[in-house]
Amino acid sequence: MRQKAEEYGTNYYTMKSIVNCESGYAVDVQSKHVYTATNAPRGYKQGDREQSYGLVQIHVPVHDVTIEQAIQPVFAVEFLAKHMAQGQASMWSCYNELAINS
Repeated sequence: MRQKAEEYGTNYYTMKSIVNCESGYAVDVQSKHVYTATNAPRGYKQGDREQSYGLVQIHVPVHDVTIEQAIQPVFAVEFLAKHMAQGQASMWSCYNELAINS
């Protein structure tokens, strides 16, 4: 993770905090969040579990990513670093919580 943070010019400690908050470092975990009638993506319905997976809880329906990729630690860490470097860290609710509590 430190290498990807350096490669993308992102904050290693923020990355660690996001991973810890999103998954507790569990690589194959699926989000426990359940879709509501107002936030269910196309093809899903109210009551379905959110389709976010892996260390950084990549939301598969939104990104061009497979579940297999999302649960792959190297892929997930690079995904996080890349999106943080592009100013998109706010896509993680844990990042937003960190920013609020800082």
